[in-house]
Amino acid sequence: MRDLIEVISYKDTANAHSHSHTQIVLPLSGHLILDVENRQQAVQFGQACMISSNQTHTHLARENNHCLILNSLPVWDSQIESKNNFVELNAQTKAYLPFLSSLIGESHNPLKTQQALNLLEHLLPIPQTKILQSDTRLAKAKHRLDHNFQEHWSLAELACDVHLSPSQLTVLFKRHLKMTPKQYLQQRRLTEAKMWLRSTNKSLEYIAQKVGVSDASALVRLFSKYYLITPGNYRTNHTSRKT
Repeated sequence: MRDLIEVISYKDTANAHSHSHTQIVLPLSGHLILDVENRQQAVQFGQACMISSNQTHTHLARENNHCLILNSLPVWDSQIESKNNFVELNAQTKAYLPFLSSLIGESHNPLKTQQALNLLEHLLPIPQTKILQSDTRLAKAKHRLDHNFQEHWSLAELACDVHLSPSQLTVLFKRHLKMTPKQYLQQRRLTEAKMWLRSTNKSLEYIAQKVGVSDASALVRLFSKYYLITPGNYRTNHTSRKT
């Protein structure tokens, strides 16, 4: 099996062939012509060629070139075929390529390489019917926060638990939940605080401790910011509706 990340130079032409794994060709310099299932396009830096498993492809290179090659990308289900073989890269993705190139030979740190490649699911149009790995990691992180919201989590600790970097975990939360992990945790704590306010006469200091907020003053600030009402008034209004 070829390395996950390679840098190679294409020369002349090659016989049409296919692989049992997916492959992404990202030119770093120069240009060449790629043919995938009889669809041809000249590609250069700022473009990518997405080759699904078992797609027949070849190349024609008439000048010097260097290309970053990604083989069997973890976030690309090899059973799902790419609809568009040739894509344009955005500025963020182009800026990310030198870092990916620097990971060649990082066999002593496979987790770093895996995390770096996982981020590509947000930077490239990875073909998939559903981002299963993202869903799994997000669900695991949400479960930790939902069931351990009273603990003092740090973003770094939570990201480590689900084998992502803090920035990758933040991207996942923003993409699927439209909020950061910190905002999700605060919302979870405040939801729990509302339950305590509606169903008990416990003090704000007691409730703050139970939901993982530092003290009563912090609970009042957070609650008022999110719900535009103080905990005391929320409790009073809820009690009034019940009577």
